[in-house]
Amino acid sequence: MPTRRDIVKASGVGLTISLAGCSTQSSEAEDAAYNIAMVYALGGTGDESFSDAANAGLNEAAEMFDIAFEDAGPQSSGEFDDFQTQFARSSNPDYDLIICLGFEQVPPLAGSEDTEGNAGEFPDQNWALLDAVVDKPNVESWTYAANEGAYVAGEAAATLSSQEFSAGAGSTDPSSKKLGFVGGIEVPPVQAFEAGFEAGMKSVDEKFELLTAYVGGFDNPGDVEVAARSMIDNGADVLLHGAGAGGSGLFQACQQRGRFAFGADARQSETAADFSDVILGSIIKGVDQSVIEAIERVVNDEFEGGKSFQLGAGEGGFRVPWGVDIGSEIPQSVKDQADTTIQQIADGEIDVPQLP
Repeated sequence: MPTRRDIVKASGVGLTISLAGCSTQSSEAEDAAYNIAMVYALGGTGDESFSDAANAGLNEAAEMFDIAFEDAGPQSSGEFDDFQTQFARSSNPDYDLIICLGFEQVPPLAGSEDTEGNAGEFPDQNWALLDAVVDKPNVESWTYAANEGAYVAGEAAATLSSQEFSAGAGSTDPSSKKLGFVGGIEVPPVQAFEAGFEAGMKSVDEKFELLTAYVGGFDNPGDVEVAARSMIDNGADVLLHGAGAGGSGLFQACQQRGRFAFGADARQSETAADFSDVILGSIIKGVDQSVIEAIERVVNDEFEGGKSFQLGAGEGGFRVPWGVDIGSEIPQSVKDQADTTIQQIADGEIDVPQLP
């Protein structure tokens, strides 16, 4: 079984020393056929969401292939460049692939240097960028149909909101045709959640209104909770977040107010189990699968720099698993309609907007 390297993570203050000063290879790791580096989204692992999904894919790949890996969790935007360049400059090991997670690692959110700039500075280094696109001959880009997954969630949310439904700690209010969405930063990959959720909601009933707020970051659970609580007090009974680690604040508000939530980027009824009694389901981008596939392409000598992979319905672009605790109480008709909708999206019968 392949072994993995000691994990490199930033915590508290930023990690800016060289890789050689903060990681030790085991003799077994030195024997691995391939070396992989991962730069997580801002805040790193522990977000119960996007970075944790990538970490799961990385660990699964380590079980499948003869690889060793190191990973880094930036705590500030400036550290994206620090970690990217440290990995790219390393000769011991020489990384076969550097995976960069999240749109924050490209303009306009990245610092003075970003994945595009560093790919240009290190043209012989293979890069994979997840959840954004960089047009460079040594970068593979992977994007996901979050809008399509959100459409399915919005359709299910509006259907449940239109009837009297209770499960776990939540219930709906059929008299109020309002749902809610709380995002982190108002940029296209997050707006895709909003756009899809709203379109799916309105496919059930055009009279539904989506209450929307952006809190300006992905690690602000307190701000998310305040926004979500306000939406619930104004009639929203099912809410979705696109707020990264801040999503726990939305779950907290739903639990306190007895309403329902959809999670994002991981099966959050498992990863945020304390709130599983209000989580109907989650929209999971194919992050873990794309990490595995990106590594597999390197292992099989199939890396194609300059290529973009846009994963939609039927291509592993998203999944919408129901909640582990209350998902069984969702009417089968709602689940069957979700399956039908996913197939209709895959067949091109439903065109889901990418922006509100």
